[in-house]
Amino acid sequence: MTLTMTAKPIMFHADLSDAHPGEDYFLAHMGKRHRFVPHTEETRAAAMGEAPHQQCRDALKGVTHYIEAPVHMPAETVSRIHIRHTMRGFEGSHGEEGISHSAMYFPHEDDAFATDASMVHATPIDYTSTAKTFLFHHPDLVTKDKAGAKIILDLMDSPNVATQVNALATQMRMMGQPTESSGWATLQPFVEKSEEADYDKKAWGTYRQHPSDQIQGAAAAPLKMLINQVNNLQSLENIKWTVQTGTAVQSEDGGPQVQKFAELLALPPSERLAAQAGDAWSVAVANTSPVNMLTFKVSVADAAKNQVKVTFENTAFRYLGLYVRFYDAAGKPMKLPNWTVDDEGLSTKIIIEAFDNQYDDLRFIGMISPMNSVYAVPVPPPGETEVTFTFPPGAVSCSLYGSGLGTGADPWPKTPALGGILTAVFNLGVPSMLLAVGAAAQSYKPLYDIVQQLSSNKKVMAAGAALIAAYIGGTSAANRSFNWSAATSVVKFLFSSGVGKALAWAEAEMAGGAIEDEIPFAGWIMLTVNILTTVAQMTETIVTIATSPWNIENKVAVTITSTIDVFPDPRAQVFPHGSERKYVVKLIYQNENRPTVSYEHALGDTDAPTSLQAVFEGNTLGGSVKLEADFYVGDWLAGKATTGWLPNDETTMAQQSLYLVEYPVPLTDKSIYEHKQILTYAGGAYAWTNTSTAPTATVASRNNAPTGNNFGDWTGLSLSQRKATLGIGFQAAGTGLPQCGQTTPGGQLFTFQTVAIPGMPSIDETFPSCGFAGRSRMVFDYFPPKFLMDSSGNWAKGPDGKIPTPDPKDLDLGEYYIDPRPSSLPPEQGGGFHLRKVTLETGAPFDMDPVQPSYGRFPLFPDSVSLHPSLKVIGTNSSTKKLMVARLTIGGAADDAVPLAEFAAGPATDPTRPGLMFYPVAVSCAYDGTILVLEDTSADPTHGGAQVARISAYDLSMNPVKRFVDSNGDPTYWLYLTGATGTTFIDMQTVGDERKTYIYVLSYKGAGIDPSDYAMSIYTYGATPPAQNPLVATPNMAAAALAVDMWHTVYTENYAMVTDGAGTPAGPDVPGAGPDGRTGPSISMWLPPTGARR
Repeated sequence: MTLTMTAKPIMFHADLSDAHPGEDYFLAHMGKRHRFVPHTEETRAAAMGEAPHQQCRDALKGVTHYIEAPVHMPAETVSRIHIRHTMRGFEGSHGEEGISHSAMYFPHEDDAFATDASMVHATPIDYTSTAKTFLFHHPDLVTKDKAGAKIILDLMDSPNVATQVNALATQMRMMGQPTESSGWATLQPFVEKSEEADYDKKAWGTYRQHPSDQIQGAAAAPLKMLINQVNNLQSLENIKWTVQTGTAVQSEDGGPQVQKFAELLALPPSERLAAQAGDAWSVAVANTSPVNMLTFKVSVADAAKNQVKVTFENTAFRYLGLYVRFYDAAGKPMKLPNWTVDDEGLSTKIIIEAFDNQYDDLRFIGMISPMNSVYAVPVPPPGETEVTFTFPPGAVSCSLYGSGLGTGADPWPKTPALGGILTAVFNLGVPSMLLAVGAAAQSYKPLYDIVQQLSSNKKVMAAGAALIAAYIGGTSAANRSFNWSAATSVVKFLFSSGVGKALAWAEAEMAGGAIEDEIPFAGWIMLTVNILTTVAQMTETIVTIATSPWNIENKVAVTITSTIDVFPDPRAQVFPHGSERKYVVKLIYQNENRPTVSYEHALGDTDAPTSLQAVFEGNTLGGSVKLEADFYVGDWLAGKATTGWLPNDETTMAQQSLYLVEYPVPLTDKSIYEHKQILTYAGGAYAWTNTSTAPTATVASRNNAPTGNNFGDWTGLSLSQRKATLGIGFQAAGTGLPQCGQTTPGGQLFTFQTVAIPGMPSIDETFPSCGFAGRSRMVFDYFPPKFLMDSSGNWAKGPDGKIPTPDPKDLDLGEYYIDPRPSSLPPEQGGGFHLRKVTLETGAPFDMDPVQPSYGRFPLFPDSVSLHPSLKVIGTNSSTKKLMVARLTIGGAADDAVPLAEFAAGPATDPTRPGLMFYPVAVSCAYDGTILVLEDTSADPTHGGAQVARISAYDLSMNPVKRFVDSNGDPTYWLYLTGATGTTFIDMQTVGDERKTYIYVLSYKGAGIDPSDYAMSIYTYGATPPAQNPLVATPNMAAAALAVDMWHTVYTENYAMVTDGAGTPAGPDVPGAGPDGRTGPSISMWLPPTGARR
């Protein structure tokens, strides 16, 4: 590397007021030593007189030393400098030089060089500069970009951050200069004397400067602030952060598919599978979009041999080992201890032998290099690897994995080792050393090529495997961990015998500097990552390097052409009439982070087919899928059908038939809802009572008193459409419940209740046997179910006599309550907020046993939560501004065996920054799987500035999605809410999909004291921009939460207690209840103006 140096030399000053007596101090930079000499009053005054800015002059007041002669510095990049000292007074020391302070040299502005002085005075080197240097090493902050580094430095000097930086510097000063046994950091031998024979001599007698646990703890506060601010600055886009736009729904025109397969569709449904028997063997990758910045591409190399070629593209700055796992037709993993990749080279064999990284059901197939850069904007080309392999007999699908450093669940603890050692050394350690001449080399591609060659060196790979093995651990497969702090020692791998080419490359990049001089800082990038790697800390920041899964998965499967026949509602026997008719058929994959596949088909105004058809070419077999069909007249969703979850095998998915259920006419600007029924308690029983009078209690009725019938909080309303049941969560006194684990009722407890919706034969109310001191709520599967048909092809009647009725055999996502009891435990012991199963069908009581299966786990309480059609659970945590996605464990598992939810987003301060959130109030999922988050800063005690109220969209990978349209007609990530100023937004529910979605938003004005302050507004989005937003608003809907069904019925959780129907609070008379009986909120049902079905 060739560096451009400053025109004028730079004079460095230092505060060495606590220097070790009798030792000489030197500025170390680029392999040279520049002696420090003490200041006199005259030299200090002269330096202050030459400093061009008051800030610089003030900083020089406290310096004690300066270098004997100024030095020229790199002019176009940031560089690290540090101070070394002799060790004459340290008997028996490992090295000849100690390391004390450090600083980042940021090239001065041009006006600093324009003065008449013969030199430029740099900001002093002291404990403050050392603190800043340590913080700057975090991968979300470090940059070689001159302008970007200046912005980050200015952030460190901003008042709030500077206070925390100064506290860190003060802690360093109090602990003193580093020695082998004490100080703010310890000087640890980089290579022990007993190991020297295995390492290059440059590493002998050198130290790692390892900041103490106290210093790492003190660095957490400023790091959190800096990372969140950096990720919100538009000026640092494409310098420190980029946005990966997500895809929630993959929509295409289905007409060409229908035409292409016209002959197949003309066959009777029962003959379509056999007609495909002669087709060539074909496979496809499940998710064509990047998954955690890893892209998978697959093609058939030889159909006769079932051979495929897979291309991996890595746009992240980490190495990954590549693995494959095969499944049979039943979806079971296949044990293949002797299976090997077709193009297995020497390096693959050597890696397998060195790392012992295979399992019988998980086979190593190669490795992939990082993107060609380090902690900056991705610069082409990405890391790329091609692998050719043959499906073994009986295999119909496989999972591909990219494995490296990560977090969360990992059932195969040996898989991350290869990627871990290479990332730790070459993506974290080497860049940390190269900060002496710039934060990153111009291109790391030559180094990656050298590392690729090293993978064929048996001795080198064995050494790497031995180094990394001790740092990947964890007590369970559901919670693996990487010891970032201790793993800083693995950087010595660069100096191992056999790694000389990589060391030589690094030395060349030092532009004449001595790389051994930078060994003290080799582990600092990993240490700064370590500071914020606990679950609690990561949820408070926007950290990318440590939050990827250990094993990044995508699936490849044998494909089939699935044909779909859609029939009209049996009650109507014909499809709805009207103009601009179309139908959309969707394929949703269970438990996979992949977009819904959606095909849209036009239907002429006068067409009268007996059925409608759709084709999904290249459907990847395996797992389970769900088909949905939506019929539109204009933007009115006139009918909908769903299959429920189906096994995605050839027999099932060659052909499927769906029958529409017709929907009410669309909502309009006249669709103001009317109060129809309310839950009451009279005559010893709950019942639904007809009334047009809405309740008038408001949030002002909140009362945290531990006695009486008082409500402290309302935590949400859930609806199960398939089971016609509502679940309500709240905190109250007078429930008659003891705290779980105790026997005496009393106090304010979080609890819940279920009741059947109006029209059901029985109210079926259920209370738990105890309540929680911690927050809790319920979450139900609210998606439209598959409906039951009789043998004649008509809708079957349900127990309530209604048509249609949900099919009881249709697999649903389930109903759950949030159990907060394990939240105080560490993650490895099952800590977190768990989903516990609720059984609605049998009227069974709630299972409140503290030891029972978990069906999902969140690291933070989900202030709002929604099930997702792909067997995921989506949650938001308001205080940390985090979006969370948990895997729904259908069969349940022990608490410590359930993976923690992954999380993303983080605090937004810039409204134009995609992917970050302001205060999330509610989350909901559209029927097509798009995740919608309601954000409102009015409830955020930490927010300053103008109110932000909007709805944002995300996909399952938690990437922002351009689901909405702005005022110019352009796609956008956000839907801003009307009349936000002075409004508090409470809750949100969605009905619909990408063609037309209604978003119900509940809010109140001011303090929400009067019922007239409240309103429910309905916003819309879809294939075309709405004529107006909101579409309509219903006033005087004083409620704490809402739920909406597919027929647009609205249910609300009210602030008031259930009454006897005449206005007097009433509830069951149980032991420990309040004076008016057991406390429980009332629930209301609201309907839009009557609209006839077609």
